[in-house]
Amino acid sequence: MSYSSIVRAASACIAALVLFVSPTLGDPKPLSKEEQAKVDAAIDKGVAFLKKAQTKNGDFGWKFVDDERWIVGQCALPAYALLESGVPAADPSVQNAAEFLRRPVLLTDSTYDLSLAILFFDRLGDPKDENLIKMCALRLIAGQHRTGGWSYKCPTLNGKNAQDLLKNMNLLAKRMNRGSTTRDAALGGIEITSALQIITVFQRRNQLAWHEPGKTPDDMGREKNSIILDGRSDNSNTQLALLGLWAANRHGIDLLPVFELSVERFERFHVFPNGYWMYNLDFELSAASRKSMTCSGLIALAIGRGLKLRTPGAVDDEKKDVHVLRGFAALSRRIGKPLSDMKHQHVLEDHYFLWSLERVAMLYNMQTIADKDWYKWGAEILVTNQFKYGWWPAPTISKRAIPRDHGDYKPLINSSFALLFLKRSHPMIELTPKLPLTSEKLNEGIARLRSRDTYPNNIPVSVAPSKDASP
Repeated sequence: MSYSSIVRAASACIAALVLFVSPTLGDPKPLSKEEQAKVDAAIDKGVAFLKKAQTKNGDFGWKFVDDERWIVGQCALPAYALLESGVPAADPSVQNAAEFLRRPVLLTDSTYDLSLAILFFDRLGDPKDENLIKMCALRLIAGQHRTGGWSYKCPTLNGKNAQDLLKNMNLLAKRMNRGSTTRDAALGGIEITSALQIITVFQRRNQLAWHEPGKTPDDMGREKNSIILDGRSDNSNTQLALLGLWAANRHGIDLLPVFELSVERFERFHVFPNGYWMYNLDFELSAASRKSMTCSGLIALAIGRGLKLRTPGAVDDEKKDVHVLRGFAALSRRIGKPLSDMKHQHVLEDHYFLWSLERVAMLYNMQTIADKDWYKWGAEILVTNQFKYGWWPAPTISKRAIPRDHGDYKPLINSSFALLFLKRSHPMIELTPKLPLTSEKLNEGIARLRSRDTYPNNIPVSVAPSKDASP
């Protein structure tokens, strides 16, 4: 089934669900015609900026770092944003990006690169990219850690190992029978070649280690400089891997066993009493990262609940629902309320968080989170902070970019996240109708938790830069 067919079918299911959800006091008012026009204009300017930033080679001008790391992701993300913003697949900007990506993606071992490439090529819908999508997905499968998560790197696979991995993955998933059998039970009798036995999904539960590798004093010093070790998984890489693998599910790879491990990761390590998840299992990159990592946890729990996965050693279904509610209650504390003002500049938010928030809200079919109109709040921020050249800056404090805390994203990355938010992209659209919790019940549960909430609504305060700046 093509991407467009999946979107149409899932959209119909979501629309049917919405009809049966009674209105609540938290239902937001739609944007006015003037507000919608401003959002549409911001999208058009953002699209124009991305197109202008594209080079004659098909990639884009700004780089996240000065070397060649993430060269695939730096092209796949804006190209994916163009598609989600309504640019046709046949548009030269999209086709040039696809031609550029098909070469370096064959060599990449980066989790971010592989995941974003899958999202782009899945959305592009060109049949000739089927094997490329499978190759990226198989590398992600091989890169899953024994914590159920991912780090920055994944192993490459030769042709024979890739074929064996695909065959055994599909057989294992078939035996799991959509959650009625555990992965351990399904592994019995499957002959795994010695080269693949090290891959996490083929290891028994008693071989797994639900903790990160130990850190040496030198490692600790590197982490203080925000250089995160490849050997330690984190919830940011894991979030992108789950998005990419969910899209790969549409292309002949059954990822049920991989999802089981990732879901258990987030069920086991819902570590903060106030509902947040950390950056990884025993290390917090920054307090600001909690909000994006909480979105990662909510995505994983949606996969678990939607696919009815059994996760031995984790929690029962009732407690899983409590985890979801606690996560949303925590998320609601990091969302402001719209001011019904798209004329004056608002406090700028982290674009990565806004994209994470948007995907979670779309996934759970949440028009509001508690009493917060998340979309209008974010749209006001983005519309009033877009520079006249069509791009978005990084959040700043005292007119200086926050070092290594999503503040050093270049305009290209920020603008891609902003467009995906404004267009309300939904890469997991077919999962939404499978979720057992309606938005009405979720908001009722969030309200109950918030009534006992003693945590402050920590909306970050920043100083907005001049909008006349050129990138």
